[in-house]
Amino acid sequence: MPPAYTAQQKSCISEFASFTQADKSTAAKVLKQHNWNTQAAVNAYFNNPNGGASNPLRSTLSKTFDQYRDDPRESPDEISIEGTGKLLSELDIDLEGVGAFVFSEIVQSPSLGTITREGFVDGWSEAGADTLPKMRNVVLQRQSQLTTDKHMFKEVYNHAFQLGLQEKQKALPMDMAMEFWKVLLQSPSWEWRSQTTPWLDWWMEFYEEKIKKAVNKDLWKQTLNFATETMKDDAMSFWSEESSWPSVIDEFVEWVRAKRSPAGAEAMDTA
Repeated sequence: MPPAYTAQQKSCISEFASFTQADKSTAAKVLKQHNWNTQAAVNAYFNNPNGGASNPLRSTLSKTFDQYRDDPRESPDEISIEGTGKLLSELDIDLEGVGAFVFSEIVQSPSLGTITREGFVDGWSEAGADTLPKMRNVVLQRQSQLTTDKHMFKEVYNHAFQLGLQEKQKALPMDMAMEFWKVLLQSPSWEWRSQTTPWLDWWMEFYEEKIKKAVNKDLWKQTLNFATETMKDDAMSFWSEESSWPSVIDEFVEWVRAKRSPAGAEAMDTA
């Protein structure tokens, strides 16, 4: 929810935004720094070379944000599911593809289908994209780098966990986690599959048959760490009983070993 401001503070924000053409999120930040003294805040804003340089881009982005708000009166600084769907459609980004996860990480969506003004303006300002074509190009470029840029992929993957949480939840429902894994851990994203092992397929099969429970944050992150290690070492020699992997990962290692053994593979095939 957007921060609650007093009537006087709202008046200061409107006055600052009208005078400087800054978005309301920026107006509130600068005003807070100057104890809600509008004149002092305006002077500081225009005397700051960095702030002045970024102002035109941020102002354009704020206006773009306004076009997709679902409820400007009640939620002036939020785009919800309908507006997000419209925006991604106009960007020609598949709502169910990895590009949507890339977009959500850029704007730091607090939940699935929700965009805040602050996240939108800050994210696209940092990316240097103030038009829809530029935004699409940034998403496509970052999507193409997911297979090679480990840091970028990790940021997108970890942010996905936050997207799927409902209010007061601390774990992803199993069905949602599995759908997210299907998108994030295979092409055109980073692919969890070696020449000899269909890792993602095996993980999904194992999880659905043996675990059947929600995924907490630690398991979500450690799944990626484990996946990364298996792509370096298909034999899983990095794992040991003394390792600090989650118990679910430990069970998966044993499951994989049983599946790879001739007797285990035959038993699984006839089960």
